[in-house]
Amino acid sequence: MRYQELLVEYKDLLAAYVHLQQELRSIPKGYLVAKKISGREYQYLQYSVQGKKKSEYVREEDAERIRAAIARREPAKAELDAVRQSQDRLERAARILDTNLYRTFVFLKQSAEMDALPIDKRQDALSFAKAMTALEGLPTKEETEQNLSLWAAGEKRFTDFYMQSLCAYGILEGMS
Repeated sequence: MRYQELLVEYKDLLAAYVHLQQELRSIPKGYLVAKKISGREYQYLQYSVQGKKKSEYVREEDAERIRAAIARREPAKAELDAVRQSQDRLERAARILDTNLYRTFVFLKQSAEMDALPIDKRQDALSFAKAMTALEGLPTKEETEQNLSLWAAGEKRFTDFYMQSLCAYGILEGMS
């Protein structure tokens, strides 16, 4: 494929995007506060849910780990913004240079979004896809069903079989 170095850079950015999305989901939202109760200090995680302030007790042995995770949130957000800007830059370049490269970027981005879904949301996505396929009356290959089940369980990346399928059906030119 032409522009192989752009493709490799874009794939690396997508991998970073998925990693940062997963990392941000794992970081507790909110901040730690100390409350004094009966002369003793206790740590609480405070956060908002639908505009209402919530507070959860944090065990003493977990407080430092949570504090460190919370401190990572802003740098991770900044890093995610930088990744998105780089993705946008490469997408604009691909649109100008080669429409097939741009299409490949679009499909890679779609599959990265699927890989970024939390495991607990993947089964819902899979159920929806199966319902839509049934409504359309389209058969699915057993291999595709297996791949989707492995993806939903977090055992396989969506990108690995989605891009192969697009190539197999002639939607994309050969990819590496």
